[in-house]
Amino acid sequence: MKKWLWSLADVLDLEFFISRDQEHGDRNKGETPAERDRRIYLAVKDSCPLQDENGRPSCLLRSWLSARRTEFLQQENDDNILPGRLFDELISLCSRVFFLVSFIGGWGAALSYLHYAGKTPVNVATFLALFVVSQLLVLTILLFFLAAGRLRTRPPLPLTYGLVRRAVFFLASKISRLAPQTGPGRHLATVSGNIHKYNALYGPIFILPFFLLVQLAAIGFNIGVEAAILLKVVGTDVAFGWQSTLQAGAEGVFHLVRLIALPWSWALPSGIGYPTLAQIQGSRMVLKEGMYHLSTGALVSWWPFLCLCVAVYGLLPRLILYISGRIATTRLLRRLTFDAAAHRQLLHRMLTPRLSTTAFVEQPTGRQPKVAESKETPTVVPAGGGRALVLIPDEIFSACPREEFAELARQRTGIQPGKYLVFDDPGDDEDPFFREIKQALGPDIDSVLILQEAWQPPIEEFFAFLDDLRSIIGKKLLITILLIGKPTSHTLLTEVRDRDYTIWQQKIIAKGDPYLQCLRLLNP
Repeated sequence: MKKWLWSLADVLDLEFFISRDQEHGDRNKGETPAERDRRIYLAVKDSCPLQDENGRPSCLLRSWLSARRTEFLQQENDDNILPGRLFDELISLCSRVFFLVSFIGGWGAALSYLHYAGKTPVNVATFLALFVVSQLLVLTILLFFLAAGRLRTRPPLPLTYGLVRRAVFFLASKISRLAPQTGPGRHLATVSGNIHKYNALYGPIFILPFFLLVQLAAIGFNIGVEAAILLKVVGTDVAFGWQSTLQAGAEGVFHLVRLIALPWSWALPSGIGYPTLAQIQGSRMVLKEGMYHLSTGALVSWWPFLCLCVAVYGLLPRLILYISGRIATTRLLRRLTFDAAAHRQLLHRMLTPRLSTTAFVEQPTGRQPKVAESKETPTVVPAGGGRALVLIPDEIFSACPREEFAELARQRTGIQPGKYLVFDDPGDDEDPFFREIKQALGPDIDSVLILQEAWQPPIEEFFAFLDDLRSIIGKKLLITILLIGKPTSHTLLTEVRDRDYTIWQQKIIAKGDPYLQCLRLLNP
């Protein structure tokens, strides 16, 4: 198996380690995340071919994940359980339980209905209504919403998920308005943001396992029904018949049965795969006449037809849906692009050489950029090969040293700043500032950098501005908020306090936008 082939467990573990780095920094043996990620890259870079430009990021992330898993599991802690492994074990356990319980349910329901005391034959029409028609109705509703979802270009999910999804997102939008700086509000806002983020990134990938569980349960139910029919037929004497208050003749019933049996009638003709006209006539029950006029051959001729109905109209569609779900999961995993903000930043840390020596030069005019010497030549790893549109608030625009900012931004994000714009409390999306942004966007712009002072608390007006900006630039254009601390008399670009950075980061996570991130412009 190639290293860049992913599973659901891999995706869960990747997001777990990325989230762990964002929340804790995850220092190991004194290493910063950047030092650790560079070390991992140097160890695995030869396993990911440079020629494969599209697959190399996925391969690097997969190799990084393998290294992180190994280091994580080697820690002396009995509580070290990765979410991917837990997810796999839960899905495996639930698959067995769902199948077994459904099998027992189908077995028990069919045995109860097929109970025959020698007085009244089992009614074929009622059996079909309970064990075949009901399943077809559920299947039709499911397929209708699958088709409707595709026509609306939405994820192919059933109605139940759609209703639950709307309810969850409604609650998440309410939760995200809680203050993330304090107690339960902070954790609930993080959860709601992650719900939005993972839905935007992975869509139905994490819904399909539950869809597959439902199909597996339906498969178990139908196999249980089939097993019960065969057991009753082999081990006991069961009679089947039909009756109707309507003036329906045997010929009409025969034509209906032959129509139902079309999928297998080419291989199993009448008398084998379904009753003949004479057998249907000989199995009609009339209450006032009892069952003494009914022939034994006609009464037992129905069971192959019932078995085949359950197999073709109950079991087979569920098998097709189950296999289709497995194929869809594999295809969706193959199409993962890993181009979200967190993935790009991780790749940037891996691909950016670490500097061997660093010196700071203090001048009266302010803080100078870091001067470094290294045996490796530093390289820039752009997010998409283009440049960034830089937005700077009006109150600090004139005080921002462009060259120093550009160098620090390039080192921090791997993105080269391009055009600069100043903004100050823009209004709606028809504001001249937004029109200016639209004009500045071009094929060479693949991200937006926003400079913000972290010591000023994040306010709702700023996040409303982010919503308007997102609606203009599109869902997948990267937005990076570069945070700086309180300005000094020497320079505007200062380091951010941990407390301020934590507040901003929690608010950004609560937004649930996978293509939005906040970073310190200066590494602490």
